[in-house]
Amino acid sequence: MPGLNKLPPFPEDVPTHPLLVIDYELLKGGDADEISRLWEAATKLGFWYLKNHGVDKEVDDMFEMGAETMRLPLDEKMRFEQGDEGVSFGSIQSRRR
Repeated sequence: MPGLNKLPPFPEDVPTHPLLVIDYELLKGGDADEISRLWEAATKLGFWYLKNHGVDKEVDDMFEMGAETMRLPLDEKMRFEQGDEGVSFGSIQSRRR
């Protein structure tokens, strides 16, 4: 992304927690340790990274569809305008408040 390398360094005085990586293949196989790790992530942290889920292609396709949409000419995007002066192009969640 443009400008990403110009961000200031992350502050050292902000507490962080390591991201738990959960392996979906192990979950499917019934691995008790991995199931326990997922339970901990879900009940104590509230987030985790799921690997080996098998949907990488679908996710990549969704991002490409979004990029393709944003490359459309403005008049085409305005066909989906939500009454917010052209801010959302069809997404209610992105409306300005």
